[in-house]
Amino acid sequence: MKKVAIIVDGQFLLYRLKDALQLKNYPDGETINTYLKSIVEPNEDLYRIFFYQGEPSKQKKKLPISKKDIDFKDSDQAAASNEMLNCLAKKELMAVRLGETRFRGWKLKDYVQTKIERASFNEQIADDHFYPDFQQKGVDIKIGLDVAWLASNNLVDMIILVTGDSDFVPAMKFARREGIQVAILKIGPKNIHESLEVHSDFIKEHTDEAIRRIFTVEEIKVGQ
Repeated sequence: MKKVAIIVDGQFLLYRLKDALQLKNYPDGETINTYLKSIVEPNEDLYRIFFYQGEPSKQKKKLPISKKDIDFKDSDQAAASNEMLNCLAKKELMAVRLGETRFRGWKLKDYVQTKIERASFNEQIADDHFYPDFQQKGVDIKIGLDVAWLASNNLVDMIILVTGDSDFVPAMKFARREGIQVAILKIGPKNIHESLEVHSDFIKEHTDEAIRRIFTVEEIKVGQ
């Protein structure tokens, strides 16, 4: 049996599962756990799943138009994120690693931006036309350190990376030099970065259709 660890860029996975399962919101912890456990093949023995995600923002800001105060930790999105992370943290063979989440400003929603570009936006601009832009901090370094730790201590035979970020290439190269096989999980129709393909040993591909077959309609829940 091949001992495997699964390294998950949480935000990347949330977007991919949302698209694949055709959800209006991000999937909840149960759905995420079910999917991640399905990655392990019959000839593989799961060491642990490492799930990396920015902790929901606790900052206080002002809305872009009305200038009213808003506390992000009290938002529905934060509540759903916390519920999802708490659910995952309690699952067997699951380790949740949290980074920071920083507010970078307000951005126009896509449909508003499109209407403005087409000169078809006839409403008075309001708070609802914007969404908060957040950036995760500290997640990449945690992933890199854990990949190095797994490889240096020869804890697994293969690391499966669930990400689309080419910033992890140095960690992948280090693991391979240490004799660890590295696989990239390609989810859905979007292409993966060429450098991820070049510096991995395998590409495991999950189409949207294959992902949907894992679940029944009743099993799919939504989070935030």
